[in-house]
Amino acid sequence: MLDIALNGRFLTRHATGVDRVAEEIVLALDRLLDEVAGGHPPFRAELLVPAKVERSLSLKHIPTRAVGRLGGHAWEQTELTRAAGRRWLINLCNTAPVSRRRNMVLIHDAQVYQTPESYSRSFRLAYRVLLPLAGRRSAVVRTVSHFSREMLETYGVAPAGKIGVMPNGCDHMGRVEADPTAVDRWQLTAKPYFLMLGSLSAHKNIRTALEAAAEAGVDRLIVAGGGNARVFAQSSLPQTANSEFIGRVSDAELKALYSHARALLFPSFFEGFGLPPLEAMSCGCPVIASTADAVRETCGDAALYADPHRVSEWTAALRLLDSDEAKRAELAEKGHARARQFTWEASARKLLDALAEQQAA
Repeated sequence: MLDIALNGRFLTRHATGVDRVAEEIVLALDRLLDEVAGGHPPFRAELLVPAKVERSLSLKHIPTRAVGRLGGHAWEQTELTRAAGRRWLINLCNTAPVSRRRNMVLIHDAQVYQTPESYSRSFRLAYRVLLPLAGRRSAVVRTVSHFSREMLETYGVAPAGKIGVMPNGCDHMGRVEADPTAVDRWQLTAKPYFLMLGSLSAHKNIRTALEAAAEAGVDRLIVAGGGNARVFAQSSLPQTANSEFIGRVSDAELKALYSHARALLFPSFFEGFGLPPLEAMSCGCPVIASTADAVRETCGDAALYADPHRVSEWTAALRLLDSDEAKRAELAEKGHARARQFTWEASARKLLDALAEQQAA
């Protein structure tokens, strides 16, 4: 039987994209144990967390245990290592204790190398040390796309041939009930709108979406996420008359936004995977996506693509979907089919298979 400890450091901060992935994989592992309740489980697991956490998970079969007194990297590199003992330690958010080999680490992307301007100097320095150490020392290394694997190998984060691919899921949106108050609060049915999940990180390329929406003359572009909406208003981004920055939203609010939007815009220069397009597709929302390699890999033939370096292509795509209801319906149908191919259960099973294979070697 596999004996697993799960690195729960991700519960000490507000959930980002990689934290969401960790949360959903842990929940999926718990559901797999639910399927064999009363029988012989294929693994046992414990979620290890620091003393101070911001969030918790509702788990039926995987116990949570607080260990140590430290936090951050210090906790991960010392107290977590001691608490995990000889078990497999599963690290789902890029970093892992570097003093042990019985690790599985999920490294999502190589963006700290590809777009260093998106990160602070201290973050870049830390990750350029920790990622290669985790990638070389850990017995099992996984990433979320073939593109990310290629980039991680290119930058020497792990040796060629060591990294396997374990895509994300998107079926968590099926468990979310759309917030009915969001429709009235943001008048989602009063005027057609396009949606973007905003961030000031350079690789997210929000400027292209804003400029294209202005040139296309669309009625409305709602930009959600990225923390405080006032931060965007104070940035150097073009403040267009048709753009609305609404700040961070809950999953329930996001589902309402996806469900009523003309389309989601996803103009990133680089991504390791591209989860928001799949979330949108699962909610019936058409997607205009960047031609970035990982995004194409994720979205397949279910998105309308535009070059993130060419505002004119985004303008044309916006005009097309703003006026062509049949095209929107076609993309929504293809999107539903594409989203069904990505589940968190499949991710969790790939994780277990990788550990079982390594343990048997």
